[in-house]
Amino acid sequence: MRITIAEKADLQPILLLQYEAYKSEAQIYDDDRIPPLTQTLEDLVEESSSHTILKAVLGDGQIIGSARAREGNGTCYIGKIIVHPDYQNRGIGTALIRELERVFAHCARIELFTGHLSERNLYLYQKLGYNIFRTEPIHERLNLVYLEKRIPQDEKNVLLASFQEWIAFLSKHRDRDEQLWNQPVAPGKWPLRAVVSHMMLWDKYFYEHAIGKIHTREPLTLRHTDYDEFNRAAQLFSEQTRISRLMEQAVYYREKIIAVIRALPDDLYDKEYVDADGQPFFVAQYLKDFIPHDRHHIAEMEERLQ
Repeated sequence: MRITIAEKADLQPILLLQYEAYKSEAQIYDDDRIPPLTQTLEDLVEESSSHTILKAVLGDGQIIGSARAREGNGTCYIGKIIVHPDYQNRGIGTALIRELERVFAHCARIELFTGHLSERNLYLYQKLGYNIFRTEPIHERLNLVYLEKRIPQDEKNVLLASFQEWIAFLSKHRDRDEQLWNQPVAPGKWPLRAVVSHMMLWDKYFYEHAIGKIHTREPLTLRHTDYDEFNRAAQLFSEQTRISRLMEQAVYYREKIIAVIRALPDDLYDKEYVDADGQPFFVAQYLKDFIPHDRHHIAEMEERLQ
């Protein structure tokens, strides 16, 4: 089983799975009109624009679980953790929650809720470190129980969460028409696809010559680069490659960088490395330098893609 971000094509099977998974909840509360059973595909598509939706997938492609969350005011709000009835009690719900906790590690707290009679849910959430902080009466048969978990913050998690914004942008726009990416970010400027290529190739370069070397405990091969030549190569590559492939590679290299940095023990994360030009290289400073670069390009592309 693997857990990944759901795509637009996954929303229909996720909704059908939701209907199946929530039948038992409807029976507990003697109410077949609970919101998870009345949500429409149109509703879910709209929800997907503001939520991160995960899917748990078997090797044959069958979706057997899903969870979704959104961020607001420093809190991650988790909702609708669903697992196929045939695969419950196998740790899939726990894995989905853990993955959302990883994605939203930069949030100061995480909140979720369930019904007061949903004993398995309450047991699981409290086992995972969530504490009840509020109960809200809905009607005579249902009280909603709200639980929260406080997340200790450190600079590394905050930086990595910001570094994931590029992946979130790509996931948001992966289904846009190919031609949209041919428009310039501004008159006389690069087309959008060239910006994607530019960012992907920088990630590839830093992974292969710095972050990947740190992971394998090899000397860094990072050198000063001719930026004009690098940018010309990025534009040429964008002209020869479909946007779907550019996005796929962009996500691939960014995820590899994040995975390596997240796994680094503190001594290796904080260590002063030396690049091939004899210049100091710090992992944290690398993140701090590139996050504004990411945000600049994301903002200009968002404006064109609206």
